[in-house]
Amino acid sequence: MIEPITAPDMQAAYLAAAPTFAQAFIPRSPEELAAEFAHSRQIALRDFFGPTRCHSVSHPRQECMAMLAKRGFSLPRIGRVFNRDHTTVHHGIEAVKRRAGV
Repeated sequence: MIEPITAPDMQAAYLAAAPTFAQAFIPRSPEELAAEFAHSRQIALRDFFGPTRCHSVSHPRQECMAMLAKRGFSLPRIGRVFNRDHTTVHHGIEAVKRRAGV
């Protein structure tokens, strides 16, 4: 037989889980998201945010720009993250779409 949970037990469980639950909904900055993206692709941050035009870096950078745009960040805001103009960001997003065949 299952014993009913008491109010103090329920409150203790809630308080134990509340910090973890609340942290899951903290908005993250585009800089944090981009750095995490670069880390997941094993690209050095200086290369990812730098001026390099090497395909092994620029294509993932464009994919990250598209991901940030899907999350609702504006093109000028994404451009500031990568130290680029909003038109460069727009071109990158369109390039990702072309490569995906969309």
